[in-house]
Amino acid sequence: MKLSDILAKVAKGDALDDEEKKFAGEYDEQRSLDAAAANARKKAEKEAKDAKDALEKLQGEFDEFKSQNDPAKKQTELDKALTRIAKLEKENADAKAQVAARDRTAKIRALAKEAGINPAKGVSSETIDLLVDNLMAKIDIEDADAVKAAFDGFKSSNAGLIAANTVGGIGLRGQPANQSVFTGKNPFLKDSFNLTEQLQLKASDPAKYAELKAAAESK
Repeated sequence: MKLSDILAKVAKGDALDDEEKKFAGEYDEQRSLDAAAANARKKAEKEAKDAKDALEKLQGEFDEFKSQNDPAKKQTELDKALTRIAKLEKENADAKAQVAARDRTAKIRALAKEAGINPAKGVSSETIDLLVDNLMAKIDIEDADAVKAAFDGFKSSNAGLIAANTVGGIGLRGQPANQSVFTGKNPFLKDSFNLTEQLQLKASDPAKYAELKAAAESK
């Protein structure tokens, strides 16, 4: 029931029924105005809240878009990716270098054997390998002439460490091709230290080797 409807009936001269009379008699204009104002306020507050929620949602979407498209962030991600790529490239290069080094070493060992560089009796193969590796460190192993010259020089200066070549298919039982090239100076002494002579002496004359070593250690 509305007050406007009752007023319209009164304006037309129509009689009011008991319910309408009661409503008109109990009508409190101020309370009605307060209720209307309260309803309007609630509506406005709801609209304000809805607008605020919509704005916050929009702000969140904007912030997310900005974060995803932030040039600084993209640059950081790019730098990280480049760092990972550089690391993988280095690891790959290192692996290839290790394989190449192993292949080179294996080829040097094979070439040395072909050249007749084998340890004499009492000389370890590790010792020969170490000396050959050091010899060939700066030699182009694809240059046959350079390899031959290096090995010929090695065999000449380290004859006491190398087993003699076989003759008519019969080996010389691992004896050195030449005897010690001992110069007379103790190769164990600090002033005349010579690792090559030590090894040659050990292979050709173990007793002399032990004697000179003990003499050097006693000083």
